[in-house]
Amino acid sequence: MGEFSDATPRSIPAVVIIHQEGVIGLIALIGLSLRSDGVLAGLAPPASLVTAVAGGVSVGVGSFAVLWVLRGLRAAADLESWQRHMVQGWSTTDAVAVALFSGLAEEALIRALLQPILGLWPAALLFAALHFIPDRRLWFWPILALALGLVIGWVFELGGYPAAAAAHITVNVLSLLHLRTPATDS
Repeated sequence: MGEFSDATPRSIPAVVIIHQEGVIGLIALIGLSLRSDGVLAGLAPPASLVTAVAGGVSVGVGSFAVLWVLRGLRAAADLESWQRHMVQGWSTTDAVAVALFSGLAEEALIRALLQPILGLWPAALLFAALHFIPDRRLWFWPILALALGLVIGWVFELGGYPAAAAAHITVNVLSLLHLRTPATDS
């Protein structure tokens, strides 16, 4: 697995990320409130809420499985090493809270507010740009974010905001809980 010895990132307190996601969520809600059909129209599923959430969770689990397989790539190992440093010291509650807030807020902004205006590809590209870290060793993160942005954008087209948020939250919960476990050379 890759290691970041010369520029090891410091852990980021979960509360900092939760505050950042709160700002993103607030921006999304303000934008959605400007819609002629109101905030809830942008957040409501096109059909059954249960079906939308179940579909989103299924896609999230499948996406995490793909990420798990990709761990063998050097770029993915470097990214995982960096991310492990970022979540060092987080509790399970921290990881789940960050996963919930980021999934709800980012999907409200990117999918519910912007994707209906910009379209699938531009929204996915914006999602990828939000995951850019100015470190050449981490070039893989925006690529993964673009792929996941396209998948979650497609999920949004089929199941609306609840499905997209459920997929995003599922990927984040599984990923953040995994990153909290000790690294193994497998």
